[in-house]
Amino acid sequence: MAQSLSDQARVLQKCVGLAELQEYYPRTANGNVKQLYVMQHGVSFPSNLVVTKNGKPLVFKTKEEVKATKIDAFFLFREFKITQNTAQVDFAYYYHFKGGYEEFIPVTLALQKTGDTWTITQTKIQEK
Repeated sequence: MAQSLSDQARVLQKCVGLAELQEYYPRTANGNVKQLYVMQHGVSFPSNLVVTKNGKPLVFKTKEEVKATKIDAFFLFREFKITQNTAQVDFAYYYHFKGGYEEFIPVTLALQKTGDTWTITQTKIQEK
């Protein structure tokens, strides 16, 4: 079944909102989360997908744009499969990315949909 834009946004929002990742997000001097990015490589998302963190929309960038603009933190998805009532997501959150891949957190999630609500049913996070 085709993934609806709404379901993609809701599942991606769950990924961005994971409590275990919050401490790794880049922050401003006053502690607010800075802009978050998704590298469009492996899995690509529609440019009109609306997902936010602290009122700021996620920005989707190509691999080349991430390197050229020296973005130091981003999500890179390896799997993003949604069926009618389930989703399987596999990604890494890279932080302090100064051109190398040494600091990242691999995440695997299973989600279940009930009505219009997606709930994480299984989480595997390898924190540093």
